[in-house]
Amino acid sequence: MRKKHLFLISLAILVFTLSSCSENDVEVGKEVGLFPAYEKEGNKSVWGFIDENGDFKIKGQYNQVEDFDQNGVAKVYQEGKVGLINESGELILPIMYDAISEAKDGVISALQGNIYTIVDINGKILYTTDDYVFLGQSSDGYIAAAKVTEDDEMKMGYIDKNGKVLIRPEYSIAYDFNNGKALVMVSENKYALIDKKGKVIKELNYESVSPDDKNETFIFTNEDHLYGYLDSNGDVLVKPKFANAYHYEEDMAIVYDSKTHGKEDKWGVIDNKGKFIIKPKYTSIRYLGEGLFAVSKDPIEESDMFVKKAIINTEGKKLTDFDFYSIGEVKNKYISVSDGENTFLLDLKGNKATKLPQLEGMGQLTYFNNLIKASVDGRLSYYNNKGKVVWEEDRSYKLKGEGVVNEKKYSPKLGVTIYYPEIENTDNKELEKHLNEELYRLFVTEPMEGLEKSEAETTLSIEYGVKRSHDLLVIHKSAYYFMQGAAHGMPTEETYHVNLNTGEFYKLKDLFKANSNYVDKLSKIVKEQMAKRQSEGQGVYFVDEFEGIREDQNFILFKDYIQLYFYPYEVAGYAEGFSRFNIPYTDIDDIMNKDSDFWWAFTSTKKGN
Repeated sequence: MRKKHLFLISLAILVFTLSSCSENDVEVGKEVGLFPAYEKEGNKSVWGFIDENGDFKIKGQYNQVEDFDQNGVAKVYQEGKVGLINESGELILPIMYDAISEAKDGVISALQGNIYTIVDINGKILYTTDDYVFLGQSSDGYIAAAKVTEDDEMKMGYIDKNGKVLIRPEYSIAYDFNNGKALVMVSENKYALIDKKGKVIKELNYESVSPDDKNETFIFTNEDHLYGYLDSNGDVLVKPKFANAYHYEEDMAIVYDSKTHGKEDKWGVIDNKGKFIIKPKYTSIRYLGEGLFAVSKDPIEESDMFVKKAIINTEGKKLTDFDFYSIGEVKNKYISVSDGENTFLLDLKGNKATKLPQLEGMGQLTYFNNLIKASVDGRLSYYNNKGKVVWEEDRSYKLKGEGVVNEKKYSPKLGVTIYYPEIENTDNKELEKHLNEELYRLFVTEPMEGLEKSEAETTLSIEYGVKRSHDLLVIHKSAYYFMQGAAHGMPTEETYHVNLNTGEFYKLKDLFKANSNYVDKLSKIVKEQMAKRQSEGQGVYFVDEFEGIREDQNFILFKDYIQLYFYPYEVAGYAEGFSRFNIPYTDIDDIMNKDSDFWWAFTSTKKGN
């Protein structure tokens, strides 16, 4: 089982790395006038779909949902599983799968455990199998399929929607069929175009080859690692002379000129004969649609977040100045832009759409017929074309009585967005003030002090979650730092256990009896769990190097157990993420102080609260 999943993960990474379809390549179909939104059931958010007036046409009932696609279906999620509904809200695929493909050719591939199922768009099961470690999506009636051979090699071929083998698995990689042909990787540095019978149309002996979404052109690299293009027959369309390249869109391709490699200005645009129509003088360039490009001219260190961009046309003429940090693709004749303070829409001439909404923050506005979908600073909302709010997120958390925890935002500069909790409408205003001052210090003051000491450009995002257990408020803070030049970002988490009667913020030691030596006992349990997991192949831990937990170790209280958690690199490598260990209260009952205010706040409610 574990081997099959490892093969599946490896294959998925490989296929999606080598495929390079942009958002503009997505097939255009019908636009369903329903949009993801949630309703509140107490403090729980349940997702459904609203119409352009903000009325729920599919009631909130899911943990999460995705947009409807061009086939009129949407993925819906419950407890880590995914299913599929139609625009009437009917389940056409039950919520029982680990993953499902996009609907294409009227069929869907769905994975449950190690079993793949192919169903049609109405939910009818066409084929079920555990013989394959990967099934792709249907294209031209062919579905890419991977098996593991007796020699532990993964080989790919093609089946139809009923499981009939169309081309037996013999390739290292098999891309989708389109226009009656498919690209396959035979072995290292050896590719081929094949027809629907598996007959080789043309051998392609290059270092790498990748197709566009219609198999009309292919990017290839030669032994000098230079990029060029092949036509639909596999013949050289543009000789390899670029240091990097993207696939053609509308007979134009973005390339990195090898002659300027290592210099500041690199990127330009060529036509289908390889001639530059936009000279390679930009540090980045991205196609927006409608013959427009987003470009930057300033040096880019790691991320282009802090680099301003402009919009130009195919003649290289600027429609805007270099005023924007974020520019979206064209949608319904409008372009979403963010200038570092606000997000708004431009028309195709680069003029601001003054009658449409402008929102504070960085993000994306998507213009539909009578609705603007806004994803700004990680929050979702919808507006009509007059700028009136149709629906927006409600992140409030109701306490007993009139008390409520509301969400506040602090975003003092580009790259920094902090969401933090603020308690309001309680009976004890003095306690409320104390709690809010402490929360502001923990969420805003301390992180910003650390950020201001950094000399490099650093991005910071902070989110939080809240739950109440009797008189104990548990607030979980998650942060993500990324310093320019670092190999990767660094996530952090902290959990605060707060007594709503006294305002005390409890530490781990407050849960245990005095002189109980809780550190040694918890450390022993954690180390035993580490060793057990590692022996069962459930992770790789620094067992021998582990010297024990800290006195102030991060923890969260749950109903039946306490969870201790560690940052990446503390007890395992970065790839393992946060390592979490659940310790039942029954295992540590002898050292717990169940007469403490901490335990009483967690397990009982003071009269009147």
